[in-house]
Amino acid sequence: MKHSIQARLLLTTTFVLVVFLTLTAGALDRAFRASVVAGAEEQLRLVIYSLMGSVQQEAGQLTFSQGISEPRLTQPDSGLYAQVANDLGSVVWLSPSALTTDVNFPRGYSAPGLFEFSEIDALIPRFQLSYTVIWEGVDAEYVVFSAVTDQRPYRVAIAEFRRSLGLGLGVAMLLFILVQFLALRWGLKPLRMMAAEVHELEMGRRESLSQRYPKELLGLALNLDHFIVHEQRTRARYRYALDDLAHSLKTPLAVVRNSLSDSSENSLLVSEQLERMETTVLHQLSKASAGGPVMGGKTIVLRTVIERLLRALQTAYVDRGVHVERQLPADLVIRGDERDIMEIVGNLLENAFKYSRGAVRVEVSSVEGGALKAQIVVEDDGPGIPRALRDEVVRRGKRLDEIEAGQGIGLAVVVELVALYNGSLDISDSRLLGGAKLTVLLP
Repeated sequence: MKHSIQARLLLTTTFVLVVFLTLTAGALDRAFRASVVAGAEEQLRLVIYSLMGSVQQEAGQLTFSQGISEPRLTQPDSGLYAQVANDLGSVVWLSPSALTTDVNFPRGYSAPGLFEFSEIDALIPRFQLSYTVIWEGVDAEYVVFSAVTDQRPYRVAIAEFRRSLGLGLGVAMLLFILVQFLALRWGLKPLRMMAAEVHELEMGRRESLSQRYPKELLGLALNLDHFIVHEQRTRARYRYALDDLAHSLKTPLAVVRNSLSDSSENSLLVSEQLERMETTVLHQLSKASAGGPVMGGKTIVLRTVIERLLRALQTAYVDRGVHVERQLPADLVIRGDERDIMEIVGNLLENAFKYSRGAVRVEVSSVEGGALKAQIVVEDDGPGIPRALRDEVVRRGKRLDEIEAGQGIGLAVVVELVALYNGSLDISDSRLLGGAKLTVLLP
C-alpha cells in the first residue's frame, strides 16, 4: 500500500513518540511506586523509633509508657499496627489497633541492628518492618520491634498517580501529534504544490511549472521545465523533417510513375512496386511522426475531433449517402497529441465509410477498468473484417509488408498509435449493423 510522504513521517514519528512515552510512563511509574514504598518504610521506621523511645525497664522486664506518639496505634483497625516480642516467642507488647485485627507479625528475629522490610501478600496486603535489639538486663536478650501498615492508602496514591500520568501524557501526545501534523503540512506544502502543478501539466491545463519553490526544489522545477521545452522542440523538429521527407519522396515517385506510359509487363511490374513503395513510405512516415502522450500534452475534446472528421468524410463520400448515428458526449476529453487522435479515429471512420453499405455508427463513452478510459466504438454495415486478418492486424510487431495494401494498413497504424498511448484495439462483429465493430480504449 502506497502512502504519502506526510503520512509516512507522521506514522513514523507517532510510533516513536508512543514508544518513548510508554517507556517514560513505565519509568515514572516505577520511580513513583519506589518512592511510595520508601515512604511507607520510613513511616514504619519512625513508629519503631517511637516504640523504642517509650520502653522502660523495671525488674528485668520491659514496660511501655501510656503516651504513644502515634495515635493510630491506639485506634482499632486504623491500618497501622505494632508489636514487641522477644526471642523466647513471647509478645511483650501489642498495640491496641491490632487487638481486633488479624495481623500476622513476623516470627523469629533477624540480625541485631538491621531493619528488615518486606511486603505481605495476604487477603489484605501490608508492609512490615522489623528491628532486632540486644537489650541487656532483661530475661530475654533479644527484643524484636515490628510495625505493620496496610498497603491500601499507598495503592490508592499509586493508582491516582497512574491516572494523572496517563491523562497528562495522553494529552501531551495528542497535542504533539497535532502540532507535528501542522508542521509537516507546512513543511511539505511545496511538494504538494509541485505534485498539483505536474498533474495540471499532464492534464494540459498549464505549460510550465511555477518558480515559487524553496531552493531544494527550485532546481528540479527548472530542470523539468527545460525538459518539457526540449521535448516539445525535438518533437516539432522531427515532424517538420518528416513532412519535408514525405514531400521530397512523393514528387520523384509521381514522376517515375508518369514516365511509365507503355503497357509492357515490366512497366506494370514497376508501377506495382512503385505503388507499394509509396504506400510503405506513407505508412512509415505516419509511424515515425506519431507523438504519443507527453508531459504537457493538451486536452482534446473527442466530440470536436470526431465531428470534424465526419464532416470531411461525408463530403468525400457524398455519393455513397452514408447515414451516421452519433453518440458523442460533449464533456469527454483525453490528453495527448491532436494529430495522433485524428489519425486513430480518422483511420477507423475512413474504413467504415469505405466498406459500409450505407450505415455507420460512432459511440464515445468512459469506462472503468482499474483506471478511467475513453472508449471509442466505430461500427458499419459492410462485409466486416475477416477473422484471420483481425489477428494479424492487432498482433504487435507485425510488419507492414505482410499486410495486404488497402485492407489493413490503416488499422496497422491505429494499432501502433494506440500502443503508444497504452491503449487497446479490439475487432469484432457488429450486432447492431452486421459489419465490423472496432473498439479503441485510451487513457
